[in-house]
Amino acid sequence: MARADSLRREIANLESKGSGLVMDLAAHQETARKATAAAHKKITEAERTKSDSTRRTALSAANREQKKANDATKKAGEVKKKIAANGKSLATKRASLQSAENTAQRQQDRDTDRRRKDEKDHAREVSRLASSQTTTIRYVALTPPKPEPLRVLYLTANPESVEITIAHPDGTVEVNGVWLRVDTEVRQVKDMLKRSKFRDLVTVEHLPAATSMDLLEGLNDHRPHVVHFSGHASTLGLLMENDKGTEGGDELGFTLLARILGATDEPPKLLVLNACESLAGADDLLRTVPTVIAMSSSINDTSAITFAARFYSGIASAQSVATAVEQAKVAMLAASLDDSDLPQIRTRDDVNPAHLVLVEPPTDN
Repeated sequence: MARADSLRREIANLESKGSGLVMDLAAHQETARKATAAAHKKITEAERTKSDSTRRTALSAANREQKKANDATKKAGEVKKKIAANGKSLATKRASLQSAENTAQRQQDRDTDRRRKDEKDHAREVSRLASSQTTTIRYVALTPPKPEPLRVLYLTANPESVEITIAHPDGTVEVNGVWLRVDTEVRQVKDMLKRSKFRDLVTVEHLPAATSMDLLEGLNDHRPHVVHFSGHASTLGLLMENDKGTEGGDELGFTLLARILGATDEPPKLLVLNACESLAGADDLLRTVPTVIAMSSSINDTSAITFAARFYSGIASAQSVATAVEQAKVAMLAASLDDSDLPQIRTRDDVNPAHLVLVEPPTDN
């Protein structure tokens, strides 16, 4: 089934790509619509004003908006071509998959027939030996395997962190900044894990200032069961660091993120996005990861830190994912935080978060 599995993955990637292209098309069309409306508004202002200066300013603004609308319309046309090409590739792959599955089924039938013949031959041989000698059977007690530790790949990125110092005429100095306390979040998560009942069954690998390629390498190096991201996000994707370390970072769209998470033989069981508006990418991400926890709107630093620390405390206490999220929300409410409704769970149809327990406690022998 290797060929069929490869085709299924390619089909899933093409379907994911198609969804992303549809979203891109909608975004460009919306940009064109808004820009066209803005251009018309500026033209109307120019027609109504009696001031030459105001008229020139309004017409200049109208030209800029119209150019923006034209650019967006052009991009929308390019995306439509990509959607058509993607659809053609998808149809070809689906036809190839059907052929591969038919071939694999025929091979499976042949293998089944051969196995049944071997079993009959073996049964006849056992019967012959039993009639000629006494057989001694020895039972060996097997030690059950120890529970596998839960591996968490914890990525943080804060490329927009800047600090500006302003010296006032009266001699005072004001420091303004825009940053996320992601290091504090990781420290508190690890501290809560140390206090948890099954702390030895959870390992956390932290990748600070993470780039998209850090994520890919982390999947190879650690084979995580859980991938966690803390940082900035929007309805379009995550904001990662870039290799150059320049201010502003690089945007990682949800479609590409899903593809990265699927580019491994062992995709993670759970993806946690502790970032603003990240719930918008859940549908794309569920194509690769069976369970996604994300934020439905903007979440402040303190709420994000409280959520993460209490969530992993629950997970390390062998609670289900649903219960761990509920414990985190209760902790946010107890701290009088307003964002307790933001963490949301999304799963595939065959996954029940109330039954999903990621840490399996050792059984008493």
